[in-house]
Amino acid sequence: MEMKPRTPEFDKLAFTVLAIEVSAEKLGVTATEMRRRLERTGLMKDLIRDCYDTLHTESRKAVAEDVVEALLNREKDRRE
Repeated sequence: MEMKPRTPEFDKLAFTVLAIEVSAEKLGVTATEMRRRLERTGLMKDLIRDCYDTLHTESRKAVAEDVVEALLNREKDRRE
């Protein structure tokens, strides 16, 4: 079976999954809950997808910290 080369779209999707999983773990929630919260606040697009070029160069720990901080700030702003 011949392996197809990885595409930029595949790399972005794989990073999105990683960002959701490490952020969920940091907050102690399920990946499903994290995805729902990121979608609801617009951060799935505004941060994870649109900032891929910068974020994907960071460590998993740094990605989790950035995503969780942005999520908590965005949720706080929406409550006020």
